[in-house]
Amino acid sequence: MPRFFRDRTLPARCPFCRGEISPPAPVEGGLWYEFDGGFCRCGAVYALDPTARNGGAVLLQAMLMACGGDMDKVLSLSPDTDYDEGHVHRYDGLNHRLEPQAFGTLYFIRLREESGSGHSDM
Repeated sequence: MPRFFRDRTLPARCPFCRGEISPPAPVEGGLWYEFDGGFCRCGAVYALDPTARNGGAVLLQAMLMACGGDMDKVLSLSPDTDYDEGHVHRYDGLNHRLEPQAFGTLYFIRLREESGSGHSDM
């Protein structure tokens, strides 16, 4: 029987290590954590912007997650020196897949070795 429909979805993967990630979940730890997020095995953290309209707030949350909630440390970091940033577009949070018609964006932050990682405090 011919296949009339082809699955055009892809699994959600970390942009740094290409490993599959767990679905974003509520993040505990305080006032700044209003978006769902998670941690990758490679040390990256991620937060979900389900509408692709809250990028700045979601990026800040991912940075706070990476720094163990230390806002002073977040403000002292420099991109491409202290951390790397990645994005995964077209994320569908209901199915935990990348789909052509989805709007969500996952923001990833991975601290570089010399910056140290604070996410273990959470």
